[in-house]
Amino acid sequence: MDESGAGPGNGNGNGGPHVKRTRILLSCSVCRNSKLKCDRAQPCGQCLKKCKPSACEYAPKPEKHKKQAKGMAARLKRLEGMVKGMIDSESLTRPADAPDEPTAAGGQVIRGDRATSYVGGTHFMAILEDIDELKSYFEVPEDEETEDLDAYEEAAGSPELLLFSRSAPRNRDELLALLPEKSVIDRLMMRYFNSNSPSQHILHKPTFSKEYQQFWQDPSKTSYHWLACLFMVISLGVFFSSFQAPHELDADSSSSSPTGAGTAPSAMDRFRQYRNAGGTALVWGKYSRPNNMTLQAFLLYVEGDFMVNRDTQMNCYLLSSVLIRLMLKMGLHRDPSKLPNISPYDGEMRRRYWNLAIQIDLLVSFHLGLPSMIHGIESDTLLPRNLIDEDFDEESRKLPLARPAADYTPLTYPINKAALCRVFGLVARQAHALTVPGYAEVMRVDGVLECTWSQVPGFMKVKPMEESVMDPPLQVVQRFGLASIYQKSRCVLHRRYLTEANPKREHAYSRKTCLEAALALLDYQSIIYGACKPGAMLSHMGWFMSSLAINDFLLADMIVSLVLQSENYPEFGGDSDLMMQVSILGSDS
Repeated sequence: MDESGAGPGNGNGNGGPHVKRTRILLSCSVCRNSKLKCDRAQPCGQCLKKCKPSACEYAPKPEKHKKQAKGMAARLKRLEGMVKGMIDSESLTRPADAPDEPTAAGGQVIRGDRATSYVGGTHFMAILEDIDELKSYFEVPEDEETEDLDAYEEAAGSPELLLFSRSAPRNRDELLALLPEKSVIDRLMMRYFNSNSPSQHILHKPTFSKEYQQFWQDPSKTSYHWLACLFMVISLGVFFSSFQAPHELDADSSSSSPTGAGTAPSAMDRFRQYRNAGGTALVWGKYSRPNNMTLQAFLLYVEGDFMVNRDTQMNCYLLSSVLIRLMLKMGLHRDPSKLPNISPYDGEMRRRYWNLAIQIDLLVSFHLGLPSMIHGIESDTLLPRNLIDEDFDEESRKLPLARPAADYTPLTYPINKAALCRVFGLVARQAHALTVPGYAEVMRVDGVLECTWSQVPGFMKVKPMEESVMDPPLQVVQRFGLASIYQKSRCVLHRRYLTEANPKREHAYSRKTCLEAALALLDYQSIIYGACKPGAMLSHMGWFMSSLAINDFLLADMIVSLVLQSENYPEFGGDSDLMMQVSILGSDS
């Protein structure tokens, strides 16, 4: 090795042709001038031999420039990434029987410029905290084009092809060109925010409105994931307009068409075009390094698939599992109150994201007859509070008290649906268990279900249509939605006792409960069918009749058929009203 510290060859270790490079002189002036080997001592050995210790001088260290500090900051950031990787790899490789290490209560959420990650408390966290303090010493603004590398993406390839479409734009300009004119976007946004979509509460309206105004000041500077949100909002606006105001879509000029064709495309073509653009923006923004905006856009993307793919939900099943994993990466399975450095605003929005995501995961997986992602996840995330968006914002230092449950707000339905879905998750888990649960466990879950249902406000429970004429149509639909989850849970929880070869007397409650729930579901089907006919009360709410609702009704049909073809249920003979309903259904079929 020469005195510059470089080895032979071209400096890259392959012995290629010589490449001129800057040499760092570390020898003293005497050795350097005499071309002697310097041992770099003070004084060095050569100067001692020549009896010239006073002449042994070294060049001063070069002055550190700001750019070098930036290099140090980059190295520290790289070290921080390596430590995070060690945390993840340790959790994967540590033997199952290894003793648990002390953990920091609640874990920790680590925010980067482009992504947010949650890591459980381990001994490596002390290193990360030290690195954070050291980083502030070398803090230097980085170039905007500098991009952090994700070790997992580099090593394993990107999982993001799942969202690519064949007609994806090639650059940001082409992506922005897919947006219609502002007046059309305004109208579609209004349609979405007045549709009361199941996902609407994950967008904080005052915040999104402010971001929307900022977008028009300079669209070129908008993040890809916010663009993905915008594309998903207008795509869902097209979807709801197709039911509520199809004439508005028909009136759109060809200049508003995302295809640029001579005539305006169909509503579903526009929906797919905007949704595909949202998926492209998620990919370009690298959704595998998520932040809160990523989750908003991804949730809307999954919901779009959830609502329009009636024939199969497999793609939605895959997408929802990716969504849940992104949320795990950000620690949304932990309640924000258990995590440091989460603002009241972010904490409440995280609760909204998590609870909607697990609902989609549960309902889609049940529709396909497959286990849910959340079955193996321990979570302590609370339900959202009954707050309207105007009750809090990004500047809130603490959340206000929740509004009374008796107050009907945009969060009433999401909160009660989330509570029922959590119990439905317990029911589905029993249904997929490899070992049949004991009857005591079945009845325990039944008790939890009944308790949860009893806490649903009376104004959110189904009542005759003639008593609902003064109620908002959306609220009427939401009543059926909550009741369907409750009755479906009862069916699934107790239906195994309908197939006993020799029905046991102690299981009579389950058989009766299962049949009652099935009959209730079929009654809902009949009411909804009549109410959704053209000109009827719910004629513009046809989007509610999704494939998932149809699947629930088929489940009820199957249960009634089991009872009709069997003579093994003597307890039903004593319930004349119940058997009359069964007989009527049997004659109708």
